[in-house]
Amino acid sequence: MTPSRASLAAIVVAAVVGAWLALGPRQAASPDATAQHADSAGQPGHGGWLDPGMLRAGADPAERSDFVTAPAVPIYGRNGRAIDFGGKDAAAYIDERAAAARTGDLHAAYQVYQAASACAAAEDPLPEFLDPQEGETAVRERAHVRALCARVSPAQLQERMRFLTRAADAGERAAQVDFFMEGPNGKPLAEADTSDPQVQQWQQQALAYLKGAGAQCDQFALGLLSNAYDAGQLGARDPALAMAYQIASNAARNKPLTEQQLRQRWGEELAPADFDSARAEGAQITGASCPAQGQAQAQAQPQS
Repeated sequence: MTPSRASLAAIVVAAVVGAWLALGPRQAASPDATAQHADSAGQPGHGGWLDPGMLRAGADPAERSDFVTAPAVPIYGRNGRAIDFGGKDAAAYIDERAAAARTGDLHAAYQVYQAASACAAAEDPLPEFLDPQEGETAVRERAHVRALCARVSPAQLQERMRFLTRAADAGERAAQVDFFMEGPNGKPLAEADTSDPQVQQWQQQALAYLKGAGAQCDQFALGLLSNAYDAGQLGARDPALAMAYQIASNAARNKPLTEQQLRQRWGEELAPADFDSARAEGAQITGASCPAQGQAQAQAQPQS
């Protein structure tokens, strides 16, 4: 299928889902969870095609000065969320919000991350296009973003992780999810050496952040936790916890899993006692993280 101009954000998120499926030994989180957060989480795909001419060091002044009057082009961060620079270039936008972030404005800290992540994503390879015209459109849009980001330094791109961590530490659940999605030091988790102490520290931090977002009934974070425990991405593999968080993730989306669905997915892998324990823990996580859904789920249970 040929990607359309309006679907670039969906391509970003779809690439992430594909990476989870490749990492996970079994089933990844429900696509419903991913679709629900197509505007708040994601990671760029790495296609095999890229126009070398788009890797120039910077945009010429004429191109850079035209970004205000040029037709509106959606700009997306690495998490797939659209960003509005408000008529500024990325450097001015980042400087303005970084100043506010240093005075304690945590929302501004997250905005700095968002803007810098958009500039970082502009250096990622574009996906392959079956339709050359669509590919040319994507190249022009990428050039537009690079023009906006021409004055942003590599140091500022790397510093985005510090602003992201500050927002995540403050309990910003989107930032907590994005910390995991960025990977260790902003690099894909699949390429990381899990024996590296720094990567292990990142794994512990990412796990804590996902649990923090999950505790706020973030269905995407709960689904990521299920994936992580299933695939062993953030530590030892634990299928019982993977099942428990899958229960909570589906409950958060008001799509509770049936007994049959759970047994089809986990029945052969978990012993009967472990299966029952995981189901009980899933109900407990749901009740603690999403009280309304937990109450509805408890009322739906058959009376003995």
